Amino acid sequence: MPYAPITGILSAEMKLKDLDMGLGGLIYSDNTHIINRIGGLASYAYHIPLSKSYPHHISIGLAMGFIHQNFDFDQATVENPNDAQLLASNASGTAFDFSAGLNYRWKDLNFGFSMMQGIGNEIKFLSSFGQEVQYVNARHFILSGSYDFYAGKEKEFLIRPVALMRIVPNLPVQGEFSVVSNWKRLIWVSLGYRSSNWKSFTSALVSSVGVELKQRIFLSYNFEFTPSAQQLNSLGTQHEFMISYRIGKDKQKEKEMIEMKSVLDKLQQNDKAIIEKLEKTEKGVRELNQKLSETNANFKSEIQRVDEKLKSLEQEDQKLQKTDEELKNRINELQEMNNAQQTAINQHAKAIEELREAIKKQPMKYKKMGDVMFNIGTSDLNATEKSKLDAIKKLLDANPTHTVYLYGNASTDGDQTRNMELSSKRCISVRKYLVSLGMNGEKIIALPMGQENTSSGTTQVNPIDRRVDIMISEK
Repeated sequence: MPYAPITGILSAEMKLKDLDMGLGGLIYSDNTHIINRIGGLASYAYHIPLSKSYPHHISIGLAMGFIHQNFDFDQATVENPNDAQLLASNASGTAFDFSAGLNYRWKDLNFGFSMMQGIGNEIKFLSSFGQEVQYVNARHFILSGSYDFYAGKEKEFLIRPVALMRIVPNLPVQGEFSVVSNWKRLIWVSLGYRSSNWKSFTSALVSSVGVELKQRIFLSYNFEFTPSAQQLNSLGTQHEFMISYRIGKDKQKEKEMIEMKSVLDKLQQNDKAIIEKLEKTEKGVRELNQKLSETNANFKSEIQRVDEKLKSLEQEDQKLQKTDEELKNRINELQEMNNAQQTAINQHAKAIEELREAIKKQPMKYKKMGDVMFNIGTSDLNATEKSKLDAIKKLLDANPTHTVYLYGNASTDGDQTRNMELSSKRCISVRKYLVSLGMNGEKIIALPMGQENTSSGTTQVNPIDRRVDIMISEK
C-alpha cells in the first residue's frame, strides 16, 4: 500500500547494581505519509518490596522526553490548494513530553496504571495565510491487569490472560484482551482482540509469536488485521518485528557460588582440625587402655595370690587366727581398690561415649563412591542405573558405620525452582532403592543441589548434570 505507516523503536533498560532502581531509554520514529514524528524518552523506575517470602512489590516509573513533529505538505494530495489550513511546503515543531506509571504485583497477580503525554503540549504552526495551527499531544491513560497460570507436570506451561484499557479525552474508551502462553520460557504465543477507538470500525485481531534463546536473545513477530473487509481492503495488514538482547552476568548466582565455596573451605578446615583431634584422642585412648590392661593384670595376679593364701590359711586356721585377721583386712583393702578401679573404668567408658557423640556431630570428610544418571525431566531409575546401585551397595556394605550422602543434581534447562525439586526427587529415588537392598535409611542423607552443581561450572545445558553423586563420610 503506498504511503503505508512505518514505525521504528529502539529501547534499552538496566538495573542499578544491587539497588531497587532501574534506568531506561527509548528513541522512536513514526512516519505516516506527510506526518513525521521523532521522539525520545529517558525513564527512571523504583521498586518498593513489600515482602521477602514471595513477589509482592509496588513499582513507580517516571519518564521525560521530547516530540518533534514535521509536516511535508509537498507530498499531500488536496482538493483545494488554497485551503487556509495548509502550511508552507514543510513545517515542524518540537514539544516536551512527560509520562508516569504505577504498578502493583502480588504473587502471580499484576495491576498497572500509566499516563502518557501527561503535559499535553501543543505544537503550533503558521499557515501560508498567517493563521496559527495547533497540533495537540493528547493525554493517554492506560489501565492493565494480568494473572499467571501454570500447567504441566513440572509447571513448564505458562498461560497469562491480559486486559488493557486506554482512555483518551473526547474519544471512546478502547479496550484490548489477549492470552499469552509460554513453554519453558523458550517459546511464546499470544492471541488478542482490540476494540475500536473511534466511531468507525477500527477494531483488530492481534497475534504474535516469539522465542527466547539461552535467556539472552528474544525474537518476536506480530501480525495484526481488522475483521472489517472494507478496512482490510483499504489499510491492509500490519507486521511488526522485535529483537532484544540481555547484557551482563547473573550476579546473584555468582554471589551464591562464592558463598558456597567459602562454606566448603570452612568445612575442609574443620575436617583437618577434627582429624588432628581424633589422632590425639586415639593416642590417649591407647595409652589409657594400656594402663588399664596393666592394672587388670596386676589385679588378677593379686587376687590369685590372695586365693592361694586363703587356701593356706584355711588349712592352718586354728594355728594362725591372728594371721587370718590380717589377711581379711588385706582382702578388704584389695576389694576397695577393685571398686575404685571399676569406678574409673566406668567413668572412662562414659567419656569415650561422650567423645563419640561429639565426633558424630562434627562435619565429616567424604569420598565419592559413584554416581547414577537420569533421563531429562525424570527421577525414575532404569535397569542400568539399578545395576550400578547394586554394585555400589556391595562397596557400602564394607563400610557399615559410615554415613552415605546423596548429592542430587539437574541440568540448567528449565526453571531453577523446578530443577531443585527434580534433584530432590532423584535423591529420594536412589535412597528408596538402597533401602530396598537392605541398607539402613538413617545412614542415608539426601542433599538436593538443583542446577547449581554443574560439571562444567557454567549454565550450559549438559546431560551429565542429570545425576546423583554417592558419597560416604568417615565417622
